[in-house]
Amino acid sequence: MFGVTFNRMKVWRCVQKVGKTISFDLDPKALPNGEADGTGIPIIGIKKRGMELKVFIQKKVGGGVRVAGLAIGKYDSGWDKLFAPLRETIKSFKSFLLVTDGDTSIFKGVKCLNVILQRCLWHIPHQLKHCLWADKVKRKSPDWLKIIGKIFDITAIRTKMDDAEIEAVLKEKRARLDELISFCETMGYQSCASYLRNAKPDMFSALEKRLNGKASSLVERVMRTVNLRVNVGKWSPAGALNAMNLRLAHYYNDWLPGEPEMRGVTIQRL
Repeated sequence: MFGVTFNRMKVWRCVQKVGKTISFDLDPKALPNGEADGTGIPIIGIKKRGMELKVFIQKKVGGGVRVAGLAIGKYDSGWDKLFAPLRETIKSFKSFLLVTDGDTSIFKGVKCLNVILQRCLWHIPHQLKHCLWADKVKRKSPDWLKIIGKIFDITAIRTKMDDAEIEAVLKEKRARLDELISFCETMGYQSCASYLRNAKPDMFSALEKRLNGKASSLVERVMRTVNLRVNVGKWSPAGALNAMNLRLAHYYNDWLPGEPEMRGVTIQRL
């Protein structure tokens, strides 16, 4: 196209060379609101998706998101490695709202930080369906429909409420959640009861603190961008991380090769 032939391995080496120089951080001028999630990466020498790419995004003031942290590691660990270089920036915010799908390893990564944890209300009904399957509750049976109907109602929260309305909504939803947990226990649906008990402490954190944030669908879109690139074969952990550093910095942080350092994206000089 341009009159110059590029060897594919040369392109790959350039991606690796530049990708490993990129690191991320929070933007102090963006919102104190972020989302974290992980997705499996096909790794050389490991069956299926052997490791997890961990992504931390921050919401922008004018809408949209930016990547604030990226790491790769085992499924049940590695978030501390992602958050370690961000600790001082997180502390610069009065408080920071972090929405997750309930991955407990994420909680360990932000331990001792001024972070308000919020369970993603979008994930809860969908993850509860898996618990119903584990409890051998037949799909679309009366109990299945009752539990799913109640949890969708409990996790539906409207915006723009005054303080009195918020307190009333919190009281009502917590009471109905306790009733649902009690029903699951009575019926012997232990997976459902255990899941709801674990979700309960962080289910309404944002509403209680009068903050806006209850779903993490935005980070799911970032995962789609990741999967469109990684689902083409097997990777080494370093190769996958370097390629994603470059791809996500370009897609979400407006970075272009050759540009000087910009807020939230650090480029080490080669």
